[in-house]
Amino acid sequence: MIADDHRVVAEGLAKLIGECDGIHVVGLASTLDETAEMLSRIKPEVLLLDVALPDGNGIDALPNLLSISDKTKVVVLSMFAETSVIQRAMKAGAVGYLFKSVGSTELHTAIEMAAAGETCLCAEAQRLLNETEDSPPTLTMREREILGLIAEGRTMKEIADRLCLGFETVHSYTKNLRQKLGCNNTASLVRTAIERHLI
Repeated sequence: MIADDHRVVAEGLAKLIGECDGIHVVGLASTLDETAEMLSRIKPEVLLLDVALPDGNGIDALPNLLSISDKTKVVVLSMFAETSVIQRAMKAGAVGYLFKSVGSTELHTAIEMAAAGETCLCAEAQRLLNETEDSPPTLTMREREILGLIAEGRTMKEIADRLCLGFETVHSYTKNLRQKLGCNNTASLVRTAIERHLI
């Protein structure tokens, strides 16, 4: 089963997976609510779960999803290439973490490993985990700029006005920053950024 709010991505993954003998896609979901509902009915062997879904964070929802179908093995499939995010996913109960840039062979192998209950990390995710945990995440100049303004106590509207950006754009940057630093709210984002000398 695949949970991804980008239909083109989900259908592309389904096509890739369908080319492998013995692996069948049994459902596509685009929100956490849909994922939970389908899990309760279908109970797939493996769930490929995106992190950023319209109604919440896939990693935060993992414990609840696993409680619905405890036999399902969850592999997080994301574009977030940050050690803290990978660690959070694995601690939350995922058996694997793949970047959306993986090839079909690596994807097929990971699904088979997950179904067998084995840990499956793409090569880049494994490399990141092998690095020291103190290595700070890579932030763009714009992300650092917005992080600094958040630390000053500026609201998203104030940040948007100051940087001549749309409110939704700032909201997206803030969401990405929380993902990269493994934080659930603004207070923990600022605290973590200070602790890791990012501001």
